[in-house]
Amino acid sequence: MEGLVRVEVHPTESIEKVVKAVQTVMGEIELHESDRGHITVLEGRLEKMDDLLPLRDLLTRMRIRDAALSLLTGAAVDERLSFGLNKEAAYAGRASFFQSGASPTGPIQVELSGDIDKIIEFLCGKSERL
Repeated sequence: MEGLVRVEVHPTESIEKVVKAVQTVMGEIELHESDRGHITVLEGRLEKMDDLLPLRDLLTRMRIRDAALSLLTGAAVDERLSFGLNKEAAYAGRASFFQSGASPTGPIQVELSGDIDKIIEFLCGKSERL
């Protein structure tokens, strides 16, 4: 499994708060900053299944694994899975999947590749560790 976490930081947002939001749902991921005009982009790599543990634990604590299973299964295409998480909810310590138009600041975008069924089972299913 490998993946990428990408989030845009708009001029009205604090980089520190966006970093906190990402790390709340994705753990202590190392984020690299790049400027793209008036928007700063933060990106971090996911290299192993255990990098998804913070998100899995949050889905479990919030008791939304079944809803996440349905959403992620629908978002999977071939060996790729792409979904967004709401920044504001993440900052508050919650996992909320991003819905287009729900927030003007955009999502924390997560893109994963590999054995998608195994990844979804790890995030939402019964397995402890794969």
